[in-house]
Amino acid sequence: MPRRRTTHPLRRVSRRQRRGVAQIAAIAAAALAVTLSPVVSAGQAHAAAAPVPPTEQQLAALKADAAAVQAQLSAGAKKLDTARAKLSQLQSKAAAATSAADKLDAQLGVLRAQISQFAGDMYEQPTPDTISRMLSDPDINRSVQAAQLLKYASGNRTRVLRQVAVDGQQAKVLRATAAQNVSAAAVVQKSVSQQVRALQAASAKAAARLQAAQIAYQKEQARLAAERAAKAKAARDEAARAAAARRAAALATDQATPVAECHNPGGYPAGPWGGYSDGLIPGAELCAIIGGGRLRPDAAVAFNKMSQAYAQAFGQPICVTDSYRSYSSQVAVFRKRPAFAAVPGTSNHGWGLAVDLGCGIQNYGSPQYRWMTAHAGQFGWVHPAWALHNPFEPWHWEFGHLGGSGGT
Repeated sequence: MPRRRTTHPLRRVSRRQRRGVAQIAAIAAAALAVTLSPVVSAGQAHAAAAPVPPTEQQLAALKADAAAVQAQLSAGAKKLDTARAKLSQLQSKAAAATSAADKLDAQLGVLRAQISQFAGDMYEQPTPDTISRMLSDPDINRSVQAAQLLKYASGNRTRVLRQVAVDGQQAKVLRATAAQNVSAAAVVQKSVSQQVRALQAASAKAAARLQAAQIAYQKEQARLAAERAAKAKAARDEAARAAAARRAAALATDQATPVAECHNPGGYPAGPWGGYSDGLIPGAELCAIIGGGRLRPDAAVAFNKMSQAYAQAFGQPICVTDSYRSYSSQVAVFRKRPAFAAVPGTSNHGWGLAVDLGCGIQNYGSPQYRWMTAHAGQFGWVHPAWALHNPFEPWHWEFGHLGGSGGT
C-alpha cells in the first residue's frame, strides 16, 4: 500500500512563526528608521547653532522642532506598543512550539520503548519455530490467523520505526524554530530599548534647546526694553533741558528789561489792565518783589511790605517760588501739571497778581501758613477759597481776588 505524505500540524505552525519573526524584525527596523532619522536630522540642524539670542522666527522654529520631536515620540510609542504586542505573540508561539516538542519527545519515548521491546523479543527468541508451527498447523484456519498475525506484527513494527523517524525530525524542527523565535525576540527587544532611549534623549535635547532659547530670548527682550526705556528717558531729559534753556532765556530777556520804579499809582481795575493780554505784559510795566519775581506795581508794593513784616516774625523774608508767569511759561506748566495749572491765558499769574510761596507757607497749618492767614489781608493779599479744595494749593496767594482760574 503506497504511503501518503502528510504534513504535521506543528510544521505549519512553525512556518507561520518563522514569518512572524521576519515581520517583527521588519516592524522594528521601520520604526527605528521612521522615528529616529528625523530626530537625528533635527539635532544636526541645531548642533552648530551659535550662542546668540534667537529672533522670534528662530524661537518659533525651535518650538516647532520640539513639537515635531514630541509628535515623533508619541508616534514611536504607538509603534513600540504594536511591536511589543507582536513580540508577545511571538513569545507565546515559541512557548507553544517548545511545548509541542516536549510532547513529541514523550511520544518518542513510548515508541522507543516499543522498539526496545521488539528488539528484546528478537534477541531472546531468535528462532521462528513458534511461527513455523503456526503456519504448518493442519488446521487451515489457525494457519491463516498465524499468517495475518505475522503480517500485522511486521507492518506495525515498520510503522513504529517510521513514526519514530518522522517525530524525531519534527521535534528537531520545533526546537530549532523555538530557538529562532527566542533569538528574534531578543533582537526586537534590543531594538525597542534602543529606540526608546534614542527618542527620550532626542526629546530631552529638544526641550533643553528650546528652554535655553527661550531664556536667551527673554533676556534679549529685557535688554531691548531697557535700552528703549533709556533712550526714551534720554529724549525726555533732552526735551526738558531744552525747555529749561528756553525758559531761562525768556527769563533772562524779561529780567534784562528795565523795571519800573515800584510805587503805587493806584487806579488799577479789578480785571485786565494796561490794555494787555494775560501773560503778555511787558516787563517795564511790572515791579520787582523781595524774594525774586515781578508783579503789577501796586501788588508789588503791598507784597514787599508784607514780606518785611513776615521777616520780623520769622527772621527772613517770604520765599517766592513763582510770581508773574508769561504765556509761554503758562503753557509749559500746564503741559507738566495739567491737574493743577490753569488753562494758558486764564491764570492770575499772567496778570502779575498771584504768587506761589515756600519756606513753610506751602504746608497747610504750619506756623508760616497761619501767619499768612492772620496777616496777609492787612496788605491786600488773600488765600482764595478755591485753593483750599479744588485743587488744594496752600502755597497760592493773590492780590485782592480776581475771578480768574488762579492755578498753581
